[in-house]
Amino acid sequence: MPNNLNHLHQAIRHTGLTSDINDPFAVSSRLAQTIYHTLQENHPQVAKQLVQDLHTRTDPEAYDLLLQGRGFTYFHVILYFYAFITHHANRPNTLTFPVEVGRKGGGLYINPETDVLSLTQLLVSALPQHQNDRNIGLLLQALAPMMLDKIFPCKLFQVTSQFTSDHTLDISLQYNTQNQNQTLAQLAQLGLTQEIGPFFQTIALQIQGTIQLGLRTFAQRMRDVRITPSIERQSNIIHQTLQTTCQHTWTVTWKPNVHLRRTENPDHILNQVQTIYDTLHRRDLEYFQERIKTLETRLQELEGGYHDLIGNSPQMRRVYDTVKQIADTDLTVLVRGASGSGKELVARALHNSSSRRSKPFVAVNCAAFSESLLETELFGHEKGAFTGADQTKPGRFERANGGTLFLDEAGDIPLATQIKLLRVLESREYERVGGTQMLSTDVRIVAATNRNLENLIAEGTFREDFYYRLNVLPIYLPPLRERLEDIPLLANHFLHTIAARTQAIPAKISRGALGRLLDHTYPGNVRELQHIIERAVAIYAQGGTLTADHIEQALSLGTQTSHMTTSSTLSVRQQELITLIHHSANTCTVDDLFAQSSTLSEGMGKSKRTLQNDLSKLASMGYLTWQKRGSARTYTLTPRGVEIANK
Repeated sequence: MPNNLNHLHQAIRHTGLTSDINDPFAVSSRLAQTIYHTLQENHPQVAKQLVQDLHTRTDPEAYDLLLQGRGFTYFHVILYFYAFITHHANRPNTLTFPVEVGRKGGGLYINPETDVLSLTQLLVSALPQHQNDRNIGLLLQALAPMMLDKIFPCKLFQVTSQFTSDHTLDISLQYNTQNQNQTLAQLAQLGLTQEIGPFFQTIALQIQGTIQLGLRTFAQRMRDVRITPSIERQSNIIHQTLQTTCQHTWTVTWKPNVHLRRTENPDHILNQVQTIYDTLHRRDLEYFQERIKTLETRLQELEGGYHDLIGNSPQMRRVYDTVKQIADTDLTVLVRGASGSGKELVARALHNSSSRRSKPFVAVNCAAFSESLLETELFGHEKGAFTGADQTKPGRFERANGGTLFLDEAGDIPLATQIKLLRVLESREYERVGGTQMLSTDVRIVAATNRNLENLIAEGTFREDFYYRLNVLPIYLPPLRERLEDIPLLANHFLHTIAARTQAIPAKISRGALGRLLDHTYPGNVRELQHIIERAVAIYAQGGTLTADHIEQALSLGTQTSHMTTSSTLSVRQQELITLIHHSANTCTVDDLFAQSSTLSEGMGKSKRTLQNDLSKLASMGYLTWQKRGSARTYTLTPRGVEIANK
């Protein structure tokens, strides 16, 4: 199989719709459909073979969108079609196939004998009859760019036309010079830099066929008009020059006594108007009305996510499936996962997928309040309940009534508050702080934690009965290091989010930049990736293309900032704990560390919970990692942690 097919196999993964018609690679999917239908007419076996190939390289949804839907695909997919046909069709002159595609409408994919003919008859009927020789040139000059824009809405190409005599019109095609650098850069990312010339020749052949279609439609007798030169009839040297320069000019000439297709019957014209409406408007209108019904789901599938969750890895797919299955139940959900992995997004997805979506979603960070303040936040308080309580205040349970209450950092809820929450979970009744009236609430509880609740139960700092009340429907959210294949989707999502916030064109991300992102370990999970992208765009890329160097600089800046603030973000006890792990053969359990706590600062050895809190914080900051061995965790310093220990 030729090289251009081999290296296009990777590019074919971009098949499908894109919502951004300003993407320099956006091409009307009608062009793909025109190519396919032309192939069906001429080489049905090759058409069948192409369909089988597409099925193996794309998912069913992408296949349907490409060959049956409306919208935009990518021009390297079109190049793949032509390369496939060139290889398999076994035609004496493969250059004539793109010309035939042009004669089918060049990607407009409309019937020349009804749609195009009807439209041109209407246009021609409105023109003075005694100026046919002038009008055919004006029609070509006006309609050629319009038809091209239907195929390439991103203006990847540009067409210019100029009268050189009363009966001669030059039509020139070239890449849009404003997009040329961006086109070359993106082709380089796909490994297709060498294909820009062959692709230009292929599209020039297609445009040539479209011009011939226009001439055949405008003029009653084809022998009265002529277009030269025909690219496919030129020598290989001319073909090579065309591919190198990526420019071509045709000369259209016509006889002074040329006759245009006309119709004088008003009823016939009205019938043609109805035909145009049916074929070019109503058909698409009905299609888009049907598509709008499932637009949100379609976009989520294309982006590889669910609601605001982004990712297409098997781990995330399992999360989406679980959310869909349990969304409409009222059972309590416990979301578990590392800090920064997106636990609140899971909670919001549960809410937005449920029948409670029109009611409030109320979140409370349980670690952000003291015991007394947390109870006030959750249950509210009566006027005069304590000093400063000059009016009655509703709590989060009241505000979330009918909706969802999200208890973030549930592992940090004090024991006394756990007891009160246990009662609410059992009876859905509670009292305000300082009150005596029993209030009822209709809320769905979703809790989240990055703590090991089983260890907390063993230490006596978390109630077992409360744990079982929360852990009715568990969801585990994997850390980013376990789903690295989601990084490209997440990175592009953050780039578009930044662009929407700043009203700018989204930055692009190079293959090298993605490779560098995939090499990182992400102790801060998705939140850390977001901050890396934001730093890289704001400081280095500045709206252009993110390169591997930009990502490296953004990573280095984050590390420098972390090192500069180590003394302020780490307590003395935590810094000593890092040193202790380093001196303990760099791998130890909580029990090992607790046994040596007498060597550390005051307060270190008061409880295993304090020790566990410090270890969790150090892990979230990237100073250590852990792995499960039996029922215990074994902690090991990261390179950053070793650096701190050696200071």
